[in-house]
Amino acid sequence: MRKKGMKFVLTVDMALEVRNGSAQVVVKDVRIKPPEVSLPLGAAPAKGQRPRRKKVGKSIHDIVLESARKVSRNTEGGVFSSVDLYRQASRKYPELNRKSFNTTVISAAPEHTSWKYYRNGKDYLVYLGKGKYRLRESTE
Repeated sequence: MRKKGMKFVLTVDMALEVRNGSAQVVVKDVRIKPPEVSLPLGAAPAKGQRPRRKKVGKSIHDIVLESARKVSRNTEGGVFSSVDLYRQASRKYPELNRKSFNTTVISAAPEHTSWKYYRNGKDYLVYLGKGKYRLRESTE
C-alpha cells in the first residue's frame, strides 16, 4: 500500500523550569497550520475491518478462457504463453492478481506437471511445454 503524506506546521510554545535540581517542561500553547487537517475517506479502514477488494464480476476461470480465446485468434497456430494471457486480461481487469491468474492457467491445463496441485475440472487449455499453451478443440 502506498504511503500518503500531508504537510502541516506544528508550533509549540513551552518553557523549561528548573527548581530544586529537577527540570520541568511547561507547555503554554500549541498551534497547527492549517487549523484543520482532514484525512481522505479511503485512507484507513475502520477499526476491525479489512480493506475490501473490488469484485470483478466474472470468475477468474471465465477471464482466463476469454483472454485465451482472444489471444489464440491473434497468434500463429493459436499458441500463447501465460504472460500473453495475463497481459490481455489485465487490460480489461487491471486489479487481477498475477499469481492467482497463473495458477488458474496451470489448473486449466491437465498436461502441466503442476496441474495435480491445482485441479478444478475446467480443462480448457493444452500445455505444450516450455510455458506454451493452446486452447482445447472443444472450447474453441
